[in-house]
Amino acid sequence: MEEWQAILACPECKEGLAIQGNGPYCSRCDQSYVRRGEVFRFLDEDKGKAAMMERPDGEAMVKGYRSPPTLVNALRQVFSSEYFPGKAWRSARQAVLESEGPILVIGSGVTRYSRAIHLDLDDFPGVDVVADAGALPFGENSLDGVLCEVVLEHVARGESVIAETHRVLKKGGRFFFIVPFLFPFHGHPNDYKRWSHQGLLTDFAAFSELEVGIHGGPCSSMVNLLTEWVYILSGRTFPKGYQLFKGLATVFLFPLKFLDFFVNRFPEAHRLASTLYITGRKR
Repeated sequence: MEEWQAILACPECKEGLAIQGNGPYCSRCDQSYVRRGEVFRFLDEDKGKAAMMERPDGEAMVKGYRSPPTLVNALRQVFSSEYFPGKAWRSARQAVLESEGPILVIGSGVTRYSRAIHLDLDDFPGVDVVADAGALPFGENSLDGVLCEVVLEHVARGESVIAETHRVLKKGGRFFFIVPFLFPFHGHPNDYKRWSHQGLLTDFAAFSELEVGIHGGPCSSMVNLLTEWVYILSGRTFPKGYQLFKGLATVFLFPLKFLDFFVNRFPEAHRLASTLYITGRKR
């Protein structure tokens, strides 16, 4: 048994679980959970898939995770609206990844970090735990770090994820979140909210040593918004023509994003940031 499996807890009552041959069991709730291979499932399979398939964006996301188009992904690394220069956010993320004890990655998709526990709504390649981020199946004060990158906007009650992060972190444990500010609607699988610099400080006020900074800058915002504007002017209904119109507009506009290498250093760049990061510790 992996060491981190000992900190699994019932997502309902938060009591510790007995790890049996066929999966975890909560004696208090008399509830059994499923284990398939190395993946622990605390979310009904149909419920998780229904949430992701609610919009065409979600269908595309799941398809991309299951059968990633290698060439398309490689091209998107260059011909995209997104560019994330800067050392501050990378250092903040690395500080969480270097935590001594167990680290949780919320909404990991197919991203893998060494020594981390990967959680998502379905058992994508590399996922360890299938669960709702608003009801984490981990004990109180059990984790040294929590990572959540561009996921919070996809949760209907994002405050529950923040509260659960606070509950599962040990005292002094670190967290690192990335959230959108000036970023177009993207229903992967749904899209509910945006955060400003002040909004982040308010929502994470229960933590200490808070630091908010730019992840994606103003020029990335402009490229993203302008290419979406071109698609809107096409008069199509999503997803018809989306890849074509946004893709062509991006080919012409994407070089502008590289200006963020300089613009992100300006004192008021956060006013038009595409994405922001926040990091801190549990008091």
